[in-house]
Amino acid sequence: MSEVEFVRFLKTAGSSPEFLARYSPMDLSRMLFHARNEGFDFTEADADRVVGRLEAGVIIEKDREAFDGDATLWRHMWGTRYLDYLVHHVAARYTGEELS
Repeated sequence: MSEVEFVRFLKTAGSSPEFLARYSPMDLSRMLFHARNEGFDFTEADADRVVGRLEAGVIIEKDREAFDGDATLWRHMWGTRYLDYLVHHVAARYTGEELS
């Protein structure tokens, strides 16, 4: 169930520039602490599982590429804060229904 909470967190970040701006500069431990205080109940392991599935889905299903170091998705990480990358280049590739 906590994986659902991390998806809810990503959706909130994607729909609220203020929310994303507040969380984007945080390291993972700070993000987890503050997210929990705002009612998002997920762990680092939950986030890792969700991110792995979403990234694999973008590369394999949406971009139809091999899941390797040459995948186009990885280029979006460079020079971008990790949460911004997740929101704008990974989660944004899915519809709300696909994320649910």
